[in-house]
Parts: sequence; C-alpha cells; structure tokens
Amino acid sequence: MDLDVRRLGDLLKLARRGILLAAALCAAAAEGRAEEPAAAPPAERKESGFVPRVDFRIEAALSAVYRSEGVTRILDRDSERDSEGYLAPEAGVQLVAWLPRSASLTLEIRNAPLRANLFDHDTWGTEANRDVPGGGRDYDAFLRRAFVRVDDLFWEQLSVKIGVQDFALSLRRPGDAFFADLLHSEFALVAPVTEAAAGGSTYALTAPGGTDPATHGLFRDEATPAGARLTWNAFHMSLLFVDAFYFTVLEGGADHADERFFGLNADLLVPFTEEAPSLVTLVLAGIENDRTGSRIWTVGLGVDLVPGVPEGLDVFAELYWQSGFYGEPAGRRVRQSAWAGRAGARVPFASLPLRPAVEISGCCLTGDRGAPGDDVNRDFVSYEGIDDALVVESDLHGLDIDSNYLAGRARITAEADVIQKADLRFEVMYAYFRLYREPERAGGAADRNPGRRLGHEVDLRVAFDFNEHATLSLFAGALLDSAWLAHRDGFDTGKRHALVGGLSFRVTF
Repeated sequence: MDLDVRRLGDLLKLARRGILLAAALCAAAAEGRAEEPAAAPPAERKESGFVPRVDFRIEAALSAVYRSEGVTRILDRDSERDSEGYLAPEAGVQLVAWLPRSASLTLEIRNAPLRANLFDHDTWGTEANRDVPGGGRDYDAFLRRAFVRVDDLFWEQLSVKIGVQDFALSLRRPGDAFFADLLHSEFALVAPVTEAAAGGSTYALTAPGGTDPATHGLFRDEATPAGARLTWNAFHMSLLFVDAFYFTVLEGGADHADERFFGLNADLLVPFTEEAPSLVTLVLAGIENDRTGSRIWTVGLGVDLVPGVPEGLDVFAELYWQSGFYGEPAGRRVRQSAWAGRAGARVPFASLPLRPAVEISGCCLTGDRGAPGDDVNRDFVSYEGIDDALVVESDLHGLDIDSNYLAGRARITAEADVIQKADLRFEVMYAYFRLYREPERAGGAADRNPGRRLGHEVDLRVAFDFNEHATLSLFAGALLDSAWLAHRDGFDTGKRHALVGGLSFRVTF
C-alpha cells in the first residue's frame, strides 16, 4: 500500500498542535490531580465554521516513598506483605474531542495504584492492601473517565454529562471535597479504619454490598462512578447553579447489589469581590445499597465567604447531617444518625517576602463504639476526598482515617520566584487528631483503655516547577505521641509514632 507522505505530515502537525494546546491548558500542580480542561466557548463552537478538534494530555509521575513499620502493619494486618519502601507509579492519557453544537467526548485511561478486585477472596481482607502502592497491580490500567458532555441541551444554560466521570462537591477548591469526591474516594459503606483493628468490631465485618469477603480487615479501592449529571445555570445569570446527579458507584453483579449515589446540589455565587466571589452551597444526597439494605440521606450546607477586607481573607464552614438506615447485619435493622462539619479561615500576606498565608481550621466527624448490640450507626458515611495529613488521612500512602475523629490544624504556606512566578512552594502543617468515640473490640469491651488520642502530626511539603510541564515534590509527615497507635486494644503497633515521606516527579504534556 502506497504511503501518502503529505497526508502523514498533515496528521503529525495536527497531533502536535493538539498536544501543545492540551499542555497549555493542563499544567499540573504539585501532588495534585489535574482537572478536566475547560470547555471551548459555546459561541465559538456554534459558528458554522467551527472545526472539530482533538486535544491530548499525557501525565506521568513516579514517587519514591518510605512508610515506617507501624503504618504497614496496620495496612496489611500483620501479613507482612507490604514493603516499608516502595515506588508508586502513576500514568494517564486523556483525550478530549471538541464537537460542534457544544458537545464534547472525554476518554481517560490511567494505572490503578488503589484498585482491588472486590470479588476475589485473595484480594479482600488481610491481603487487600497488596494493592496499596508497592503491590504487583500498580501497573494495571483502567478506564477512569469516559463521558459525553453537551452544553445548551434543550435550552440555553442547561448542560449534561453522561458516563464514567469525576464528581466532587468541593466548597473551596478541587481536591478539598469534605463530603463527596467520587473519583478519588473509596466505597462509602466500608467499615471505618479504626474499627478494623485488633479483631475489629461489628461493622468491620461488613463488606461493600455485592461482595463476598473471606475475611475482615482494611480495604482500599477507588470508586468508578458511572451515571449522569444535569447542570442548570439558572436565569442566565451565572450566579445560581443547580445540579441533579445519579451515579452507580458499585456494580454488584448478578444479584443487582449495586451501590448508588444521587441527589441535588445548588451553588449560589455572591460577588462581594470580582476576583473571588463567595459561595453558598446546599446539598441533598442519598446513598443506598441493595444488598445491605442501606439507605442514608444527607443534608448539607456550606459557606465560603470572601469579604474582600482584609484582602484575600477566606472564611469557610460546612455542616452535614445524616439519617436513614445503615444496613441490616444479622437480620436486624441498624439506623443511621451522624453528622460532620468543619470551619476555618485563611489569611494571605501577599506584601511580605515569600507571600506567606496562614490557615487555621477544625473538623469533626461523628463515630461510635461499634458495639454488637447497638442498633444505631453514628459513623459519618461519605465519599470524602480529604487527604491532607500524610499519615492519618492520605489514601495513597497513609491510614486514610475518614470517620469517627476530631481534628484541629494550622497550616502555613509560602512561595518564591526562582525561574518563573511562584515556581517554588512550601507548606508546613500541624494537626491534632482524636477519636470521637473509642471503638469497642469484637467480643467485648477493651481490657485496658488506650484513650482516644490519635496523636499530633507535623507535615512538610516542598514543590518546584522546572517549567509548565515538570514538577518535583518532596513530602514528609510524622505522627507523634499516638496512644491509639501503640496500644494493643488500638492499632497495636507497640510504637507511639509513625512516619511517611518521599519525593515525586511529575510531568504533563
């Protein structure tokens, strides 16, 4: 077959142009996950002369990580399958096809550092964390996004996204979803980490609906939500946005034991300042699972206030309340009654050297003792995306405790201009963590009281952008004076401290 050299050259030019456009749109922040590129302007795409185009984005990262023995013992339940030091690879390719009439198609394939097989006994329970970084399945690829987006559907200012997609209810910024971040979260109805230790509790034996575990223990997996999201820009004002959403988070197989997340969300922008408008958000959401008999309702209210005086001040608060039914273990119905909230403020000092900023916040997520005779579950159930603290909260490298705790934290950030603006960034965070309730061990109350103190954590992060495509990050976290970490009726590591640290190199094109 003859090769058309001219046509091949045109195709290469088109591909190069698409890659350069994607790179300009998609510079990745340190340790951050890149967001979906913004849609092409509707007016441009409605013109008769609009030419469909395809943008590509390629992202890759390699992290070298060390975790102290205490962390790995908790994660693998003493099966000694996880190394204290490991390499954590990340790689992904995204394609966005911009089509006429305000439509687009997005496909993304990534590797799977947190994936596990829900229906394979060998990867559940004591061996579930072979799939935490350092395991043999780090290089498995999966379809992370595959959705169609149509703007101005039926009438102007109404858009729809259908397919496997990201969905987050972030009050302040991407990657800061206190209640729901489906693409970066585990399944909501997995037992809290603190109840899966030292023999576990009643709820630690509860697997995600649709699975059949051989043993109990910790579990790590990322949900792959598939469904639809309908967004209305109310009254053409770009001030009130209303979302209706419905996602299947877990497919339970032949028994139709699916886990679903659905509801309504309203965001009201209040333009006290043009640069950063304030936000009021209201959420009504349901989480249900056919097999476990779960149906949990959540009502939430959030406020992110940017008053403009003093300049850059950001005050935020959000509160969620839950009711309904947690499940039906052993033939009895367990009610759900829980709440969670957080509040804080951030103040920048842009006129000072290194442009520092100070943030102070606190949060509370309710929990209970997990007692066998308790017919009320008070553990707050969510698809949270909070991975702030490297040891206590990180889903990739740490313990990922996401319910039944209180925390107060202070954070200082700074930045410097080495080659380009703000290419060197620093962050120091101190946090104090405490259990909301001390879980009761299976078979009876604890012989000794280990206290509810999870400990003090100090984290350090440094990131440097070589250019818009390459970033080097260093991170280190230490959990200190943790009674729960050391005690045999807690995590039973015999040590009151834990460490996580490493470096990461990320490139995007």
